[in-house]
Amino acid sequence: MAYPVESLTTQSMCDEVLEDIQIELDDLTYRQTTYDHRDDKASARAASITEEIGVLDKDISDLNNQLAGMAPDSKYRPRREAELRTAVKRRGDLGAAQTTLGAVAAFRITLNLRQVVVQIEELNKAKAEVIAHRPTVPA
Repeated sequence: MAYPVESLTTQSMCDEVLEDIQIELDDLTYRQTTYDHRDDKASARAASITEEIGVLDKDISDLNNQLAGMAPDSKYRPRREAELRTAVKRRGDLGAAQTTLGAVAAFRITLNLRQVVVQIEELNKAKAEVIAHRPTVPA
């Protein structure tokens, strides 16, 4: 769908629209750079959280198995119980962090990035149409 460039009847109108487009492009380009950076960090953070959760799940399972086979009066039992509590707490913290820092957050950032990219593409199309139309109208 073409932009209504025919409604721009003078070169100064075209210049004004081109200036508006350029301001918007500059802003969106900056936002794209920011989202690119945030996307990279969020993806890495999400992968790290997922990996750490996997390690903790294994550790928790191992500690539960150790405690199940350990005598109640074993001198190692209090230490293993403390390790289990620490691992369970960390696992819970990471589970909560997945919502704000994990895959969902990474997805949202990627979605925002793609929206900005589409906006930039559309502005560039509009800009090209105005540039092509400008010489056809009086100064």
